[in-house]
Amino acid sequence: MKKIIIGNNLLGKLDNLFDFGQFSKIAVLTDENIQISLIGQISQIKKSLNRELVIITIPAGEKFGKNIETVKKIWKKMFESGLDRQSLLINLGGGVICDMGGFAASTFMRGIEFINIPTTLLAQVDASIGGKTGIDFNGIKNAIGVFKNPIGVVIDVQTLKTLPKREFVSAFGEIIKHGVISGRGHFDLVTSKKPEEFDQKEIIKIIKQSIIIKSNIVKKDPKETTGLRKVLNLGHTIGHAVESLSWETNKPLLHGEAIAIGMIAESHLACFSRPIHNLRGCVAELTKGVVKNAGLPTKIRNIKKEDILKIILSDKKNLSGKINWSLPQRIGKVLINVEVPDDLVVKAIKSIII
Repeated sequence: MKKIIIGNNLLGKLDNLFDFGQFSKIAVLTDENIQISLIGQISQIKKSLNRELVIITIPAGEKFGKNIETVKKIWKKMFESGLDRQSLLINLGGGVICDMGGFAASTFMRGIEFINIPTTLLAQVDASIGGKTGIDFNGIKNAIGVFKNPIGVVIDVQTLKTLPKREFVSAFGEIIKHGVISGRGHFDLVTSKKPEEFDQKEIIKIIKQSIIIKSNIVKKDPKETTGLRKVLNLGHTIGHAVESLSWETNKPLLHGEAIAIGMIAESHLACFSRPIHNLRGCVAELTKGVVKNAGLPTKIRNIKKEDILKIILSDKKNLSGKINWSLPQRIGKVLINVEVPDDLVVKAIKSIII
């Protein structure tokens, strides 16, 4: 990735940030909600670049759109609009847009460049960086995708003003995870107040630190080949299963909410595994406490442990049918490739079910 730029009112200054003259055409991928709430920002982009843009709009929400059928529609619009291998795709939206737009761009005509402009706090600290693109398939989150970095990420904190409180708070599932991974400095900062109590200056600091934490890990293991990047999977094995299953209930979870619940379950799993792996410390109650204080859910309803186990066994991070867990030993220390007996996994899952 060449650039990560963070600031205020950046969408009207894009022409100063990148050389857009090198691209034959520019398309903006967004969703129905973003197009309505950020129509002014799209106009800003047009004015800033002083050229016509191809606007591609898809349905909002992962449950309805993050799949191959939606990608086909994106590709079709790109072809119909005359995009070629020298074109650029700007992904303007949340994590779904960044994930799916990156995948569509990376595969269109064997790959064109793209820029991420994340408009949710969650996407700003997570999905827009790291080089993972993808779509959901067969009930499994991000089962199909490629590793491809955008040429830049533009984080305009002004876009957070239109964000509903629940979505803003949801981001702290991933933000707290970064704190558990990195150590007391970031952990103490992001858990020192409730999410809505941080001012804009503090939020910018939190975004910057989260990006640095994730970027430093990704640089050491960009394609998850050495295993170092697996620490970022904390909370995701159970969290992704819970998230997918929640879509079939009357109370679907947001991604950050599911990761928070997954992190609690996997923290319990680490505690249960101490005698087997000679682990020291236990952060399950601490994790549950800070998640609850942030206003995030700590338990789930109307989801069966058997269904969670079934999805976990299909997790793309598994090797030879074995689940490789990333488990927290203490704040700042996450162990990877930990194998755990099934009965302890069931016990951990039960800890989050009402």
